[in-house]
Amino acid sequence: MERYLVISSDGHAGLPPERYREYLEPKYRPIFDEHVAAEIAARAEAEKFMLISDFNTRWRAENWDGLTGAWDSSARNKVLDRDGVVAEVLFTDGITERNSPPFGADLGMRPRGANPELQWAGARAHNRWLAEFCEEAPLRRIGVALVPAFWDIEENLKEIRWASDRGLKSVMLPVLVEGYDSYNHPKYDPMWELIEDLGLVVNFHSGPAPDYDRESPGWVGVYVCEFTFWMTRPLFAMIFGGVFDRFPRLKVQLTEAGGDFWWPWMMEMMDYRARPKKGSAKMGDHASSLSLTPSEFFRRNVWVASSSQMDHTRGDDYRKIGVDRIMWGTDYPHPEGTWPNTSQQMIGSLRGLSGDELDAVLGLNAAKLYDLDLPALNALAARIGPLKSAFDDQAA
Repeated sequence: MERYLVISSDGHAGLPPERYREYLEPKYRPIFDEHVAAEIAARAEAEKFMLISDFNTRWRAENWDGLTGAWDSSARNKVLDRDGVVAEVLFTDGITERNSPPFGADLGMRPRGANPELQWAGARAHNRWLAEFCEEAPLRRIGVALVPAFWDIEENLKEIRWASDRGLKSVMLPVLVEGYDSYNHPKYDPMWELIEDLGLVVNFHSGPAPDYDRESPGWVGVYVCEFTFWMTRPLFAMIFGGVFDRFPRLKVQLTEAGGDFWWPWMMEMMDYRARPKKGSAKMGDHASSLSLTPSEFFRRNVWVASSSQMDHTRGDDYRKIGVDRIMWGTDYPHPEGTWPNTSQQMIGSLRGLSGDELDAVLGLNAAKLYDLDLPALNALAARIGPLKSAFDDQAA
């Protein structure tokens, strides 16, 4: 084939917030009506704290036609066609487009201060809309269901079964634990077992971090240096807690770390901490029960959705992680993503990879992870995918 198959491992979709009302159970609509305006205002205020309000205002004004693809099926397909993307993994939206579901059922799903019943109501509303959105283009849309995991294991299981029955292929769990049981706790084993049996992918997406003193100088710099750690923390719990030993077929995607240099260093650090040595003797025996080293679990059970943050100087780091673990993503429709200049950024960011490696990173890894219809995707890629010849001068 003359063109590459491109599957974005990181896309975002969501309704304008007031339109989630029709997807809520009727009993939650009165409280939604009371709070929706305040939630919209809170997101606008958060933009100011993140120092991005002016930037986002310009971004929306310049790109509004494409931004409607966050919820408009036809508009989204046109964007994908222009970008050369045949399919994408769809997460809930975030602060930039203000399309988050209600009641804290957003990209962060923080437990602290949340009302469990309402957070679940917001998550279910998004999942029901997302299932419909994916059904409009089932070949091209890989839906990620929201599961606020800390509140009720039986509710988790019920929603995971529903999501699988409706064709969604992944579940996103909260990154921040904030005092609740982390993912090494045995109470989550029924959830891991069900996810494994259904062949779904567990997703952790970057972004959430603890609260910061927004009156202190430099807090945004602190955030951008450490948000990747908070996304990685659940992985520490799962590896050292033996989750991948008990559920060896479990599949985990870590999305938008913001630098692929992070993962080789993190794998090396976990292996170092797992080895017996004098300096860790007083900590007790915390790793001898594991059947593999942490990096071996990583290479067997974990995939990295590098998203728009792929660094074009880091080809060797991809190989340290394992090229079969790395997946490209556009992060559409977020401004830090590649759209509306995906082709140029794609070529520049993947400099130094061979043709076979490009095949894997751009699409084949995601197709395998999500068990997608490869012949049908290739047929579409033959029409819209980026020409391989455009990458020739970038290959290793």
